[in-house]
Amino acid sequence: MALPSDAQGSICDSSAAGIYRASPAKLMLYGNGTTSQLKEVILQLGGTKAFVVTGQSLYEKTPVIKNVEKHLDQMHGGTFYRIGQHAPIQLIRDATAIMSKSGCDILVSVGGGSPIDSAKAIAHNIHKETGRWVSSIAIPTTLSVAETTQNAGFTTDEGHKISVSDPEQVPTAVIYDGENAIYTPMSLWLSTGMRALDHAVELMYHPLAPEIPTKRLCLEAIKDLFTYLPQSKVSPDNAEIRSKLFLACYASLFPFLFNGGVGLSHSIGHAIGASYAIPHGITSCLSLAPVVRLKASNADEAEQIARIVPYIGKESAGDNVKDARVVADAIATLVEELGLKTTLTAYNVPAGEEEEDAIASRALHGDKEHKDFVNLKHILRSLY
Repeated sequence: MALPSDAQGSICDSSAAGIYRASPAKLMLYGNGTTSQLKEVILQLGGTKAFVVTGQSLYEKTPVIKNVEKHLDQMHGGTFYRIGQHAPIQLIRDATAIMSKSGCDILVSVGGGSPIDSAKAIAHNIHKETGRWVSSIAIPTTLSVAETTQNAGFTTDEGHKISVSDPEQVPTAVIYDGENAIYTPMSLWLSTGMRALDHAVELMYHPLAPEIPTKRLCLEAIKDLFTYLPQSKVSPDNAEIRSKLFLACYASLFPFLFNGGVGLSHSIGHAIGASYAIPHGITSCLSLAPVVRLKASNADEAEQIARIVPYIGKESAGDNVKDARVVADAIATLVEELGLKTTLTAYNVPAGEEEEDAIASRALHGDKEHKDFVNLKHILRSLY
């Protein structure tokens, strides 16, 4: 029997027919204190010595990395702690060279999207050099959910955001430990939570996202993100709430294999993030609500967005377009409630039509004839 046509990249709707292609992820461990089981996870994956990839702030300003190294004990084969925001390519090259000489056979990435994507890129580089894939374990400390995807985004020497993609790059195991997350600054924690909300909302109208399990999990993730992000702001030292948010974010981008971008809000984020040093979570705070308002004008996409209404405690107006706009307004309100409302001006993004053209073109991969090109310029104009 032939696979449904979405396996070849055509449209997959939310009907009872579809296909879900699982990622190579083997293990997800969650709960406060679960980092203590790191050695057992490595042994399950057939590893003997681990190379830790992380960022400087996490290494120098928190006990998280020292705790990871302590749990690794004799399995610790080295730590690279200079990964920066948006994963600069030169640092990835440096880490790859050190990893290659270390004798390590497994990567452990600790932190947000940049260290986790960097570990994927390191694995990609080693595969190019040797023909073998190195497995990795992700220990997130933010809600960016890079640990669930096959894509590794990084920044070129010229400041452009690009990526490499391969199913073998998906972290083989993930450890969600809320005790690691309590050291994450609240603005970073909450804004990456908005990034996770961006994933869940955009997957509701993604052409390849299957109904089961992806969209059903996204709806539950959206409900939990609207519930627990405000609670986490009020109770920043509550590791249990942070663990619940980890699980919500895992559901927001539950591992499934697809090619291409997540959606227009993400495309805007990539276009402005690395170019103007705007963190990924903040780009979602800027772009998600306006994009959802734009999507409300498309009947098929509005129908999918409207499904979110009861999951955020709102009453349906009985009209998909109106309901989709309710969702957009609720997202904008949540951004304000979390204290994350900002503008492109605050990040020194130049205003004017020339800049709008350049950003819109980057977001749409140079396609100025794209149906959303003009709409995207209007969205950008509203963000100053």
